[in-house]
Amino acid sequence: MKRLILFFTVVFLSIPFLTFAQGCMEASSDEGVNVVGYLQSQFEYQFNEEDNENSFTFNRARMGLVGNIPYDFSYYIMFEFSQFQNGPYLLDGFITYSRLAPWASISMGQFKSPFSLELNTPCQGLHTIKRSMVVNELTTPDRDLGLLVSGKYNKLAKYAFAFTNGTGRDVVENNQNKTFAGRFVVSPIEFISLGGSYKYGTSPATIIDADEDVKKRFAGEFELNLSNILIQAEYVSAEDVGSYTTGGG
Repeated sequence: MKRLILFFTVVFLSIPFLTFAQGCMEASSDEGVNVVGYLQSQFEYQFNEEDNENSFTFNRARMGLVGNIPYDFSYYIMFEFSQFQNGPYLLDGFITYSRLAPWASISMGQFKSPFSLELNTPCQGLHTIKRSMVVNELTTPDRDLGLLVSGKYNKLAKYAFAFTNGTGRDVVENNQNKTFAGRFVVSPIEFISLGGSYKYGTSPATIIDADEDVKKRFAGEFELNLSNILIQAEYVSAEDVGSYTTGGG
């Protein structure tokens, strides 16, 4: 069945994003708790071969708490409440130690994987309604539980490295295997950025006496942002080896 889907999205809350920041929004004050949110209401019309369909939905309906704790600590908690995204559930939740910022900040909890330019562009910073299918498929799981180290050197370079369970959001680890993910971006010229990402993880084989399952991900990215001209390009490659890739389609 062929269908064409038209999206009409209204963004009710939109806050400028901070590049390489794990959360979409950050605390605006050092005093007390900050309540933040982001809402995308959507009208979807589907042109089907037989009967057309249309519906009002929420593509994203998020609310959370951010704040700073004296001294050098901050927290970020974000929930997804959209029932059309199987909400409600905890989307992000982590504590950050920033005594060494901007050189290095250490976060622990559940956060977005530091892999891919598009994946790490916050929802309100996207230039399309949804992320590309390639990124959605090859960066799974997009969120994980673990330890993250990130930082930057002036405007020249920025990095983020994570050591996580590898099982995804809200999933308890049941083995000793872990996943490494990292992203590094340099800007030799102020308006040009070049970067790369790498992700490697193993998990116990699903077949007795077989080798461990291995997942590898590579990504390269380019961005030119000069005045009103923006050019972005990204290449993502995946390699999966192991028992779960055989005998089952």
